Amino acid sequence: MRMNKNLLVIIPCAGIGNRFSSQIEKQHASLGDLSVIETTLDTFMMFKPASKIVVVVKDPESFQKKISIKLDERFSIVSGGNSRSESVLNGIRSENIEKYDYVMTHDGVRPYIDLDSLEKIYASILDSDYDCIFYGIRPKDSIKRLEGGSCKAEERDNFILVQTPQICESNKLKNALEVLTSKNIYPTDESSAMENSGYSVNFIEGSQKNIKITFQEDLVKEDILIGNGFDLHRFCEGNSIVFGGVKFPFEFGIEAISDGDVILHSLADSILGALSEGDIGSAFPEDDPNSKDLDSQEIITYCLGLMKKRGYHLNNIDITVISEIPKISPIRNQIIKSLSEIFSIDSSKIGLKGSTMEKIGTIGKEQALAVMTSVTLKR
Repeated sequence: MRMNKNLLVIIPCAGIGNRFSSQIEKQHASLGDLSVIETTLDTFMMFKPASKIVVVVKDPESFQKKISIKLDERFSIVSGGNSRSESVLNGIRSENIEKYDYVMTHDGVRPYIDLDSLEKIYASILDSDYDCIFYGIRPKDSIKRLEGGSCKAEERDNFILVQTPQICESNKLKNALEVLTSKNIYPTDESSAMENSGYSVNFIEGSQKNIKITFQEDLVKEDILIGNGFDLHRFCEGNSIVFGGVKFPFEFGIEAISDGDVILHSLADSILGALSEGDIGSAFPEDDPNSKDLDSQEIITYCLGLMKKRGYHLNNIDITVISEIPKISPIRNQIIKSLSEIFSIDSSKIGLKGSTMEKIGTIGKEQALAVMTSVTLKR
């Protein structure tokens, strides 16, 4: 097994997309809150093995104006060529290839790729002796070969539909593309370039969901999950509480194993519920010593990691605090600002309101407080 190596990611996104039939380039078509290319880039931002990520586009200046997400320091944007092969080669040449052991390529207009798939193909090349590994899927429909004016049936089990991402040894891919393009040969993907140049190539089973956006009907805009959460804590002796990540002076403390942030606890359960991933108690058992005095933001980090790994992002948050004390109005703006930062979501998508129990029960007698939350997740 090869040890972890430096990885260069190339995301070609310089195509014209004639078949998309729209005035908007398909890479900038909307998938909800994000465009096609933004959705792809958002997934790669979570892919930690990537040392460098080069996005290859037709016009870098125009491209940067059209995207709204903030890319991290690993990203650079360079100009593409007249073909995919030339665009990928431009991306490779923009870096000192000697610094990298592998190059991973992925179509910018395959937005439904997920983090697990990126990690799987990277692990596969490290665990193999192949020069190139790509994702492929088996055809579901019958296959016919066109011959002149007629067609001939083929055995579909003998065919694989090629997808990305693909991963190749860096110097071998650079050599293959340089030799082929110098001969005016332009393979449509990197595994074909490697195969054409005599390097060893293999595939692993891909996903039918990992489609390349070609036609407008390929845009899947509605994939929404809804989750609800509830948390209740008694008051105890103390002089402060943590509410939505903000510590406030208070006449009591919160009785809890962790820091007792009822808002974050309820939101964590909302996210876990939407993802069908159990609850906080499953991930952070009360009898685990590590749960004692746990910062609730660590729980949220865990939940957001699960969410992003599944390809979802937080669309909106709705919170109802049920208490006689403290009153929500004086501290609402501070809590919303904190939640916006913790969840990387615009404050306009956070609803926060207070309610009472009209002096009824434990909460009504000012002995406890509770929080109900709802979230929607989008992919």
